[in-house]
Amino acid sequence: MKSRNLSILLATVFCVLFLVTYLYNVKLFSQLQRAQKLIKAYELYVADSKDFSKYVEDNKLKELTYLVEKQVKSQIRSKIDTAKVAYRNGNYADTVSLLREIKDIENPWLDEVYFYLGSALLKVGEVESAKLYLSSFLDSFTYSVYRKEALMILREISDGELKKKVQDVLKNLGEF
Repeated sequence: MKSRNLSILLATVFCVLFLVTYLYNVKLFSQLQRAQKLIKAYELYVADSKDFSKYVEDNKLKELTYLVEKQVKSQIRSKIDTAKVAYRNGNYADTVSLLREIKDIENPWLDEVYFYLGSALLKVGEVESAKLYLSSFLDSFTYSVYRKEALMILREISDGELKKKVQDVLKNLGEF
């Protein structure tokens, strides 16, 4: 009887040890897979891959969402800089194309996007579209470095009530 109880006790202990070891290995395997996903995500980020944000989202890597936002801002800034170079080189259609891609994405350079988009649209002959983007400087972008120049361009291409409103705003800015 004693040896039977001892056998049952030993079998129970080994079963418990097996379960603990198995569960620990499952946890380690899960952590290893997550670490591999994080490494892959960092590799995509460093390579500035467009698949990075999708990979982070698909694998639910919440700790990397700040990098997704950073990458989006970096890509937006890069497009703005490319558009400005195209504008300075007289490639207004390229400028319009680049800036239309990012005009609806929230970013800290939206005033710059609207200014160059409006100016480039004017250069390619889309006057009404240019007015739309440049008129955003009437009520928005109060502290923008582009505001005064945008309003001066808008004054030149506007007529009627819009021109009067632009002149009033420019008077308040100290420019007429």
